[in-house]
Amino acid sequence: MNKKFSVYLNSKIKKFNKTIYVEGDKSISHRALLVASQCMGISSIKGILESEDINNTINCLRALGVRIIKKNKSYLVYGNGLGSFRKPSKKNLYCGNAGTLVRLLSGLLTTSDFKANLTGDNSLKKRPMKRIIDPLSKIGANFFPKKKTTLPLYIQGTNMPLAQKFEEKIGSAQIKSSILLASLNTPGITTIQTRPSRDHTENLLKYINADIKIKKLKKESLITLKGMKNLFSFDLEVFGDQSSCSPFIILTLLTPKSKLIIKNVNCNPTRLGFIKILKKMNAKIKIINLKKKYGEFVGNLVCKSSPNLKPINCPKKLVPFAIDEFPLLFILSSLIKGKSTWNYK
Repeated sequence: MNKKFSVYLNSKIKKFNKTIYVEGDKSISHRALLVASQCMGISSIKGILESEDINNTINCLRALGVRIIKKNKSYLVYGNGLGSFRKPSKKNLYCGNAGTLVRLLSGLLTTSDFKANLTGDNSLKKRPMKRIIDPLSKIGANFFPKKKTTLPLYIQGTNMPLAQKFEEKIGSAQIKSSILLASLNTPGITTIQTRPSRDHTENLLKYINADIKIKKLKKESLITLKGMKNLFSFDLEVFGDQSSCSPFIILTLLTPKSKLIIKNVNCNPTRLGFIKILKKMNAKIKIINLKKKYGEFVGNLVCKSSPNLKPINCPKKLVPFAIDEFPLLFILSSLIKGKSTWNYK
C-alpha cells in the first residue's frame, strides 16, 4: 500500500550561481544497449542512466544470452551479431514500467525464432501494444493470446521475416524504432513514412553505419533501411537527459538573482520543445557550445532568473516535443499571472 506523505520547507531557496551535470539520457540508454546486443564485438557505452527501467533492459538482454558487465564507468556489451538472441531460460522477460523497452525489444524478438513471454508491472500491463503488434505481425511475428493487446503477451519470432512498407501516423518514436530494430535482421528494404518524433534510433543506426537513409518531406520523413548488413561494436557516450534538467531549470527561473549552467546535455532538436516553450514565455535560457558527438547534438544549458515570465498560447507543433515536461510547465503556468493555453488537437 502506498503511504501518503507531505513535505514542509521552512525556508526559501537562496540565490545561487552553480554549474551541474545531470544523468544520462534514458531514451538513448535503452537504444544503445539494445542495438549493441545486435552488433559483433564488444561495445563500450559510457554515461548509461542507472535506473530501474534501464536495469530491466540489461536484465532482459542477459536473459536472452547477452553478456553485459560494468567496468569503471562504462558498460561493456558483448554482441554476437544480428538475430543472436538465445531462447530465455526464465519464464518471463520482465520489463517493469519501461514502455520503450517492451516495444523496442519486441522489434528485435520479431526476427528471433523462438517464443518469449513479455510482461511488466501493473501500469505497463495497461498500456496499448496493438500499435506494435500490427506492424510486427506484418513482418512475421505472432502474438499470443490472439486478439489480446496488453501485457502479458507471448511473441513468436520468425526466421523468414518480410520487409514491408509502413505508414506511421501517430508520431511515435517507439513504433518507428520497433520497426527499425526488426528490419535490421530482415532481408530487403523496409520503408517507414512517419510523422515527426524523437529520432535517437535513426541517429544511432547512422552512427554505427547501418544501411539507413532518411528523406525529409514537407510534414513527414521517409526512412528506408536495408536489412541483413552486419553491424560492428562501437564506443558511445550518453549525455545528459533533457527531462532531468527541467526541474532545475524551473527552479532557476523562479529564484531571484540566480544562474545555472547544466553541462553536456543532449540537445537533439526533437527534445527541445521544453526549451522553446520556455523561451516563448520570456525565460532567460540559451544553449551554448553546441557540438555533434556520437551522432547527437550536445551542449550546455545556461538559464537565469526570469522575473518577467508571461503566459503562453502554446503552438500545437511544439507539444509532441515536450510531453515529459508538461507537468512542470503546468506548475510554472499556475505561478504566472495570466492564462496559458495548450493546443494539443
